[in-house]
Amino acid sequence: MADLPDPVSRYLGQSVLDGCPPASSWSIGMKGRIKVGMWLPFEARQELDGSSFIWRARVPSDRFGILEVTDSFTGSKGGMVGRIAGRQLFADTGQDACRSAATRAVMESTMVPATLLPGTGAEWAASSETEIRFRRPGVPLAEEVTIRLDGDGLPVEVEAMRWLKEKKGPGSLVPFRCRLERFGEMAHQQIPVQLTAGWVREKFEPFFKARITSLEALSVP
Repeated sequence: MADLPDPVSRYLGQSVLDGCPPASSWSIGMKGRIKVGMWLPFEARQELDGSSFIWRARVPSDRFGILEVTDSFTGSKGGMVGRIAGRQLFADTGQDACRSAATRAVMESTMVPATLLPGTGAEWAASSETEIRFRRPGVPLAEEVTIRLDGDGLPVEVEAMRWLKEKKGPGSLVPFRCRLERFGEMAHQQIPVQLTAGWVREKFEPFFKARITSLEALSVP
């Protein structure tokens, strides 16, 4: 990590600990709440490698029963599909959804810092001692990601311009922010174990709150 900017080297050095498996992909377990009109609980498992992801969640709903939601991005395909009892209820897998999912895939590298080490395809820059940035040229649909650090070099906030296409009007890039609220050690990494995410327009509009319950290496050479 000697060639990295000092703030980046400090961040990675204290986030990826001795004994961390040299895995190329990871599995994360989480529980939380998601706002879909109202706040609903969910349990999910996510597989990611820093450039792609698949998030499978179960969301109990009084209206629908158990809603199974899959968000994903791989290569040039991405979006969201919802099912109940195996029957598709909705799907959003067009170009707008794919572009939004690409930035999510890259942003969520920050949940598993090992996916940001040299050799993983991340290109780094530092704006200051407390603000660092990375991008993944291998994911051309994704935007650059900014990480804001506290005085100890721990990340407290992650933000990127992310594509948003609502029902009315054309899509546009809108700030998307994730606040990292508590940290813990899992799989020899210091990871954010509690987080809140949402869009930023006139103010922060959170719609996702999660607690990380597990982290496991999936593919170790």
